Amino acid sequence: MITALLSTAPWLMLAAALVWLHSLRSKNFGHVDVLWPLHHIIACFGVCVALPQLEWRGIFLLLLVTAWGIRLATFLAVRAVGREEDRRYAAIRANQGPSFKFTSLFIIYLLQAMIALIICAAFVPIVESAAPWRLIDSALFALMLFGLLYEIVADLQLTAFLKQQSAPGQQDTRLMRTGLWSLSRHPNYFGDWCFWLGISLLALSTGSWLGLVTIGLVSWLLLRFTGVARMETGARERRPDYQDYQQQTPAFFPVFLQPKRLMRNRKNSPTKTLLILLCCAPLLLLNQPSMAIPASSEHWYFKAFIDDREVGYHSFDVTRDGRWIYLSSRADFEYRLLRIPLFSYTHQVRERYDENFCLDYIESSTETRREKIALNGQRTQGGFTVNTIEGGAGENLDVPCLTTFAYWTPKLLTQNQLLNGQDGRLMPVTIEPIITGKSEDGARKSYRLRADSLDLTLHYSVDGQWLGLESLLPAGRRLIYKLENYRAADAHTEHSPLNP
Repeated sequence: MITALLSTAPWLMLAAALVWLHSLRSKNFGHVDVLWPLHHIIACFGVCVALPQLEWRGIFLLLLVTAWGIRLATFLAVRAVGREEDRRYAAIRANQGPSFKFTSLFIIYLLQAMIALIICAAFVPIVESAAPWRLIDSALFALMLFGLLYEIVADLQLTAFLKQQSAPGQQDTRLMRTGLWSLSRHPNYFGDWCFWLGISLLALSTGSWLGLVTIGLVSWLLLRFTGVARMETGARERRPDYQDYQQQTPAFFPVFLQPKRLMRNRKNSPTKTLLILLCCAPLLLLNQPSMAIPASSEHWYFKAFIDDREVGYHSFDVTRDGRWIYLSSRADFEYRLLRIPLFSYTHQVRERYDENFCLDYIESSTETRREKIALNGQRTQGGFTVNTIEGGAGENLDVPCLTTFAYWTPKLLTQNQLLNGQDGRLMPVTIEPIITGKSEDGARKSYRLRADSLDLTLHYSVDGQWLGLESLLPAGRRLIYKLENYRAADAHTEHSPLNP
């Protein structure tokens, strides 16, 4: 998914170049401000379209980022009509001299595009998350909506105030001190910060630290670079009573969020308060449990043996959440002879299936003593695309409904081809019941699965519970899975291998 975000970089640079050409013609480089929110819409759209089917997190994120971007771009465009070039760009023009027309493309337009791309890093873990919806998801999207509305109201209040023109021929020294502007000196920036805080915390809640990159960069821009710091300097120069405003009103965080201790020095409180919030926020989200109760969840833990020698384990965790089925699995084997490691194998995989037991997404990594393999795959329109770590265009499998070697469900037994979750190959299989008469424990049904050089015996209980497997290895050896532990969250019980 990071590649999906990076793939938007050429589009961001193209948009930057086109606006730059327009700025050369109009001799007003302030138009780049209008492009800023549009960069984020392009990046979010690029990440979302990389998935053939969006989860609700991705849908809500795309809607809110689009609303934020269009609103802000429209506001900045309307404000710029008939106005002179912003003082920031006039100052840069004066410092750069005649070379400014060319260098501005890099130091303003393309640089802005790259900063926007970094800020959008938090989009990736949010969109690709396949976890069930949680209470914290609702809370953080509500925070984003709050920030958006807070910013809109602040801008509308300031616009209405500025429409009350000062006396002709006199410098406008009026100061907005009502509404949200009575709670803090920069409520529009605070609303914007809340919007991106919600996105960043949402990314953190998925287990990704990319959220810290986003909120850290946004905070620096708003407080130290183009936001509060720049506006404070200009306001003190143009408005004689601004110093009194500084003493009476906090700079960034509204009065209702200001600790009394920090309120004593309102001028420096934004940075201090921000550090407190940024330090506490990750602690609140680490190991955040899902607030949604899944319909059911199961856990298998097998000890693995080669003949009679224990070589490791293989665990499976399956969660069913109405529409989706999620699998997380890990295998870790090591075979030694006289303390010399002859064979090692580590395999991790995450999968997601729909209600029809069709594979929607897979991500796996495999490591042996000789090679490392990593792949991911995503269902597409009418098929499935598998990508390896080497990159490339990926292999398109013209199969509308795929299944991996999902031993944990008896639905596997109805398949005639399976996706190898290790190397991404589509393998024809034959599955036949084994007629053995009455088994020793009287509680098993066994099946033989063959595919290429693979020869497996699968064991299930009479009601379809997976109990174990055996596999023939080279040199006549056997790999055996013995069920050590099974848990079902809906039953709140643990079962022995013979009593599933």
